[in-house]
Amino acid sequence: MNGKLYVTIAAVIAILYGLAFVLIPSELAPLFGGSSDPHAILNLQFFGSALLAWGAIVWFARDFKDWIAIRGVLIGSVIGDIVGAIINVRATLQGLLNPLAWTSTLVYMALLIGALYFLWSGQGANLQQR
Repeated sequence: MNGKLYVTIAAVIAILYGLAFVLIPSELAPLFGGSSDPHAILNLQFFGSALLAWGAIVWFARDFKDWIAIRGVLIGSVIGDIVGAIINVRATLQGLLNPLAWTSTLVYMALLIGALYFLWSGQGANLQQR
């Protein structure tokens, strides 16, 4: 996998999740064992808006030529993936989310591994196909 394919996949995942949380939060909340309380739905929509923003940033990073800019996007992604995974695991273990939430943990981990790989290998320095 090259860096451009990784950021494209990461962007599509973020945008799809983001749109779902913004547009149909009341249908998604019960799926993971969450509340359909209006305040919880509002928080899911804010979460979705943040995912949409991150997805757009990563999408446009596909065309970056400057390693410092790419590195910044990847570091931000690593931080977000680590924090998101920790929150997701903690909530699942506490019973706040149902076992289906482990799939979200897998998504966080896959994106984290990809971002770390391209940071450490330096292959993210040129996201264009070689």
